[in-house]
Amino acid sequence: MAKDRRELIAAVSDQGRVTAMRSALFHVVVAARAGINVTDFNCLAVLDKEGPMTPHELAERIGLTRGGAITAAIDRLERAGYASRRRDATDRRRVLVELVREGPYQDLLGFLEGVDRAYAELAAGYSDEELAVVHDFALRANELIDEQTRRLRDQPP
Repeated sequence: MAKDRRELIAAVSDQGRVTAMRSALFHVVVAARAGINVTDFNCLAVLDKEGPMTPHELAERIGLTRGGAITAAIDRLERAGYASRRRDATDRRRVLVELVREGPYQDLLGFLEGVDRAYAELAAGYSDEELAVVHDFALRANELIDEQTRRLRDQPP
């Protein structure tokens, strides 16, 4: 256990990086089991959390910079039955990409059930107050990572 606050903060930061690395590997494995690559898996995760969006918006959310790359990803997801394109009802010039929640996506969710159960078992060992603190920290940490990602992305090389 860390000796002082500075060491504790460093230990928490270090464990955050470890969690990120292990989560990235887990996503690679889940994607492979689902027959897609991790870029496509990330597209599905964003569409699941944020709903339909334009290909450009989706590319920005997952960090793709080339237009052709997102088109290829969406094409793969459509062929595999995970996503579809549709015209925006309010602006017919815009195309939206949306998650197809039935079919193969349900199989993909099945691969995530084990980790969801494990998180629930882990959470059972904490009080509601402790979980609220962990949740607050996770939210703020994600905001911090988003902010640092934007800062680095927008910085000249």
